[in-house]
Amino acid sequence: MKTNRRLLLAGVVAAIVVLSIPALALAAVWKDKGTNVSKFVEFAAIGGELFETTTGNGMSCEVRAVFTTEGGSTGKVTKFEIKKCPTGFGSFAKCELNTAEAKGLPWTVHVNATDLTITNMRTKRTFKAGCATGELDKTITSTTVTLESSTAINEMNFSGETAGYKTNGTITVEGANNGTYGIG
Repeated sequence: MKTNRRLLLAGVVAAIVVLSIPALALAAVWKDKGTNVSKFVEFAAIGGELFETTTGNGMSCEVRAVFTTEGGSTGKVTKFEIKKCPTGFGSFAKCELNTAEAKGLPWTVHVNATDLTITNMRTKRTFKAGCATGELDKTITSTTVTLESSTAINEMNFSGETAGYKTNGTITVEGANNGTYGIG
């Protein structure tokens, strides 16, 4: 009886291993015009971000991100510049941004079947006197980046949240790289 259980268990384990091999082979990777990326590439995207500390309190900001990869199923955000935040609302209506910086760069980017995930996206902002909040230093452990087209990346929408804080925005790939890179 014990031998039959062992054989059954061994058979189940072997089946799981065999079934998972095709899934591993099909993992999504970075593409360059449909071909797997095999060398260092870099592209930048510019657009806007909206952050909220609670419903109805936040700011709209202009941002620029630089992505890099050497292929495979990961990449990096090597720069995330918060250019300016001209529009505040709610308790941030009269706030002025003093400093803004991305912390902990590079951030890891994971390639999924149809989107990307940025890990540990941390931003720190300070505000000039007169703002109810002096500083925001927030880390979002998992930020989802949806792609308008996964095969030819041109526009990316990102969103993520942590307790009492959320961010979302849209960025567009700049210049000749618009639509060049993809995932698959």
